Amino acid sequence: MVRFLFVLLLGLLLLNPAAAQRIDTKLDTPPAGFAWQPLPEAKAAALLPEGWYYRAEGSKGAPTYYLTQEQMGESGGFQTGLSLQVVRRATARTRQPAAQYAELLMLRSGFGTGQQVLEKAASTDGNWHKWTVRYRDAPPDADPRVVYQLALANAQTDTLYLLTFESPEKDWLAAWALGETMIRELVLDARQ
Repeated sequence: MVRFLFVLLLGLLLLNPAAAQRIDTKLDTPPAGFAWQPLPEAKAAALLPEGWYYRAEGSKGAPTYYLTQEQMGESGGFQTGLSLQVVRRATARTRQPAAQYAELLMLRSGFGTGQQVLEKAASTDGNWHKWTVRYRDAPPDADPRVVYQLALANAQTDTLYLLTFESPEKDWLAAWALGETMIRELVLDARQ
């Protein structure tokens, strides 16, 4: 019965997915409990919750940013947090335009062994193409987790943003209260 109530509550929360990201806007005063974290190579900014950690990796044309609740070790693993991969000139790197490549990636999300899709959506707004998927991942050798993925493609600049927010299922409700704000308030430069 408790599992049923959890699934029902989770389903109700999923009806209100994170809103669209902000494009070409100035950084406002961050909400209480957050600070703006510049993502310099992507010419973007994300909200970093107080007490969380930031890490950047990768090359200039394909940086990856991590905003995590736990400090990442040598292996790069974390339990709760957000990662953002940016791929500029997607056609040259993937042999497909950013929007097509993003769609292919998202068609596969949530369909692996032990995974259950909870929500999936797609939309287009001018040059911006957006796909989201939220799924439950319950591998046989680990605790279940909930994963929210967003693929955002700028068709004009051929840039792909692949964002993933994840947390153990038992911590999802509290983590998503932060994650949804981080995703909704992500600021991107449309020229990139």
